[in-house]
Amino acid sequence: MWKDAVNGGKSSGNGDTRNKSEPGGIPPSGAGDISQPGASGGDTGAGGRRQNSPPWKGAVYRLRRRIWSLLIGLLVMVVILTAGTKAVISYTDRPEFCISCHVMEPQYETWYHSSHRQWASCSDCHVPHQNLAAKLVGKGIDGTRDFYLFYTNQVPDPIHLSNRGGRIVRENCLRCHGDLMENVLDQEDRDCWECHRSVPHGQGTRLLINRPS
Repeated sequence: MWKDAVNGGKSSGNGDTRNKSEPGGIPPSGAGDISQPGASGGDTGAGGRRQNSPPWKGAVYRLRRRIWSLLIGLLVMVVILTAGTKAVISYTDRPEFCISCHVMEPQYETWYHSSHRQWASCSDCHVPHQNLAAKLVGKGIDGTRDFYLFYTNQVPDPIHLSNRGGRIVRENCLRCHGDLMENVLDQEDRDCWECHRSVPHGQGTRLLINRPS
């Protein structure tokens, strides 16, 4: 009987006698969790390490974007200011703009019926033309002065040229008619309208002779 018991124990122990670590055997706990280099994906280099770009590259990229944005913004502003300035100058050079102030209506009517209407407008005679800067400064001074006199009810009746305005008109007369003045004596000491008293504002031109204002 005891032989049968011994033989039964041997048979029950011989069900799976393979080493757990041998091929085909059950691996030990945790043996399949060993990760291999590069097996988890990601941006890795030759040594299996992640390659991150240097921090200064991101700063340079952001700086470049800001510089380009600034340059584009400045370019847009220059275009707008240039176009706007040109439009304002063109609009304020028109005689119709000058008569928006009702005190200029007689001067507009006399100019409109003169020969100068075909060749010159208000700004051709009454604004400096040495260069663009001089023209803008002159328009600003005259516009500010006229605005102040009009809205403070100090416009003289009849209106007349200031000493500064007279010098500008004379310079513009010579700018257009300088070739006709070559044979005129004492041209430096006389104003054109001392002889041409009805040009271009008719008989009212004599009222525009320089007077202090």
